[in-house]
Amino acid sequence: MSIIESTQEKIVELERALEQFSLIKDTLPLDVRFTTQKLIDNQLKELKYRLEKLTSLRSDKKCTVCDHWIRENEEPIHLFYQYNNSVEPANVTVCPSCIGAMKKVMTTNEAEKLWGLIPGTIKQDRRLGNLQEFEEVGLVYHTGRYIKIHEIVMKSYYEPKIQERQRRENRKIKDSQKSVK
Repeated sequence: MSIIESTQEKIVELERALEQFSLIKDTLPLDVRFTTQKLIDNQLKELKYRLEKLTSLRSDKKCTVCDHWIRENEEPIHLFYQYNNSVEPANVTVCPSCIGAMKKVMTTNEAEKLWGLIPGTIKQDRRLGNLQEFEEVGLVYHTGRYIKIHEIVMKSYYEPKIQERQRRENRKIKDSQKSVK
């Protein structure tokens, strides 16, 4: 039974309890009647709100990669792939956030070229332990022969260093131009 079906059943049970309560509520003292009525109403309201949230996010499409439901306004990528006739075809659906995440992960060689670093810089920093915090949370990942690195690491760790190096070079150029004059 899914969480949606379970919530729907609880709502039906509470509505039945509310009907039964309405039959006997006149026989109860005022404070008990008021408290019980409020409890049932609040539980019913909370369950209906939860059901609305669960069903509004859900669609008939689910991402094969992250296993989350794809929202109605998002357009996933559908792939129907069959390797050969002896294997069942694979029906793959990938959400936009998983596709975007894949574009942000790269090998160290790719990252060094994109950010203009000297080849081997990332591997050396990893060996020295400078990327340990990123590695612990999975933003730097060693996969046998390759080291994969996320764009976040490049932007937060390497970009400030690159910008500082460029500022120093610009200062040197300005200083040399002043000394020539």
